[in-house]
Amino acid sequence: MNNIEKIAREAQDTGHSLSVLPAQLLMFWESSQEPWGVKDINSKYIYANPAYYQLLNINPKVFCIAGHLDDELPSPIASFASHFQQHDRKTMERKDRLCSIEIHPYETDQLMRLYYFDKYPLYEEHSRLCIGTIFHARKVEDLLLKKQLLSRAKPGYFLFYPPENVFTQKELEVIFCVLQNMSSKLIALHLGLSHRTVENKLQVIYRKAGANSLSQFSEYCRHKGYDHYVPQTLLSPVSKLLDMSL
Repeated sequence: MNNIEKIAREAQDTGHSLSVLPAQLLMFWESSQEPWGVKDINSKYIYANPAYYQLLNINPKVFCIAGHLDDELPSPIASFASHFQQHDRKTMERKDRLCSIEIHPYETDQLMRLYYFDKYPLYEEHSRLCIGTIFHARKVEDLLLKKQLLSRAKPGYFLFYPPENVFTQKELEVIFCVLQNMSSKLIALHLGLSHRTVENKLQVIYRKAGANSLSQFSEYCRHKGYDHYVPQTLLSPVSKLLDMSL
């Protein structure tokens, strides 16, 4: 039995099927040095390659990831299962690639490391229905970005897509700055807007959020997940991210 047949047998034994995945993809993932994996529509793992096992410091001879949810994994990331599952749902809803930065104790030494996690919708060939997600992890190499985000010194994540489609892109940039405790004058300077424009946008933002004060708006952002959102438009070629002490 070759390695691909073994993987398919393991998936079948756990009630899943890899028949939706081309053998060429599986062969590539098995030899890839970067973590890859597949989940079904309920966020249950169908497949994880050796690099993903290594990333989570899980011995595949002791524990098989396929057939389990994130909160069932023997890994510190298990406590963030609800976030991962929300990421899966958003990917399937939007039918597009969505990206996050994950900050967790990874690899054998369990040091805090940063990884981009790209998630893609997985389609069934004949029905063309979305039946799950494919994920791919890649290291964050930018030194300035790593320094800024690791200053949190605790596990967490940042999203590069808004939690909901309520605000315009410019409003999202203003929201990000507000959550950095920036004054309206400083927001105007940073975003290249007039002070009056920023004040007007803040009024619209508060109205959309149903908030009458900064404390109410901050609570709204925490509840919806905007405190983890980073507009990609604010990521310059040198990863200028302001103050990330959320």
